[in-house]
Amino acid sequence: MKLIISDFDGTFYDSNYKENIKFIESIKDNFDFVVATGRHYKSLKRDLKTSCKYYICNDGGYIVNDKEEIIYKKYLNNNEFRIVYDRINELNYRDYYIDYIEYFDTKINDKASKISIKIRDNNAYKDMLYIINGLEETYGYLSENWINILPKKACKENAIDELLKMTNYENIYVIGNEINDYGMLKKYNGYLITNEDSDQYNTINSFIEIKDKINL
Repeated sequence: MKLIISDFDGTFYDSNYKENIKFIESIKDNFDFVVATGRHYKSLKRDLKTSCKYYICNDGGYIVNDKEEIIYKKYLNNNEFRIVYDRINELNYRDYYIDYIEYFDTKINDKASKISIKIRDNNAYKDMLYIINGLEETYGYLSENWINILPKKACKENAIDELLKMTNYENIYVIGNEINDYGMLKKYNGYLITNEDSDQYNTINSFIEIKDKINL
């Protein structure tokens, strides 16, 4: 069996969404499909209109199988999490949530998987650097609307590594379009959806073009 791993928003979930679904449904006899997303599982399932063999969520923070069982997960370092939490409040952020995988909260408890802070102004990047300054096991990145704070080992490429340890696939095809996809694209020689030329990645214009790249 072969495997296609795709980012969701802006990659699989775009203006061609219905055609992307039809294509994936047409090759499921020979390919398993995995979505690797920054979203939480429940948010993903709300918009995902096809089934997956596995779901890589929270930018690689955990993996859910097709029986809705969590088979892998990473948490923020507890001491660093408390530092991050204090800094968020020091900067007077009020619009944020803490993802504990099973639930969301704004209060500090044990075993947080991710913190998402709503971007409020042009200081977001500066604030992110302050929030993670000096922390060895925590990193952050900016998406369109959020400052994302995660454990350093929680990335899509590491989650794929863990998934491959549990499975046996002949060929792997990886597709993405954003900064949080670059690690998995580089490691697995994946395909970057972009209208610009890139020296680092194979480029395509849309998800559906992957059908011309894979061995059907």
